[in-house]
Amino acid sequence: MSRAHRRSLHGKAYTVVDIWHAIRVTFGCWLAMLAGLTALGLLLILLLLSDFSPVLWISIWLCGSLLASSLFGWRVWQAQSAGIRLDPESATLSFSADDLENSLHDILSLRRFFDHAHRIQIAIDEIQRLDNDTQRVGQGRSRRRRYRLNLSGDFGSYQLMFSHKQKRDECRALLAQVIRRVKGRGPSFDANIAFSE
Repeated sequence: MSRAHRRSLHGKAYTVVDIWHAIRVTFGCWLAMLAGLTALGLLLILLLLSDFSPVLWISIWLCGSLLASSLFGWRVWQAQSAGIRLDPESATLSFSADDLENSLHDILSLRRFFDHAHRIQIAIDEIQRLDNDTQRVGQGRSRRRRYRLNLSGDFGSYQLMFSHKQKRDECRALLAQVIRRVKGRGPSFDANIAFSE
């Protein structure tokens, strides 16, 4: 760990930024929003106008879809590019939301999609377990890995997503140090860390 990292860890907040993950999530959300709004608008225009569909209406809808998806993409970028912030002084951890759906309402309301534009803050002393997770996605040459750090505790559970194993391990090591200082207990060096009560 460099001197700058040590200084920030023992003084001000420390931030782990995975810019490639932020770019991928922002572009994916922007594209999904644009495609969804465009398809919905064109479907409505075709249903309402049947044989008569003026080009002006379609152009206005496409421009509106582009504007709305760009505004949403900007909000996602602001939430994602801020990274994972560890603040030892206030004993808090803040990160961009990237969680699984918890109910049928969450699935139907597309909560996981819209939550990409929000940040979550939790108390570090509520974290009871850290688990490393690696998922393989795709097939053939397009096969790649996704690296995750699962947090669980009094707040429930959250996933922190990373584009590289190094970023996940860096965040896990810093989080373990801060938890050790806040809770007064040293974790094991196992990939899956549980903090006893």
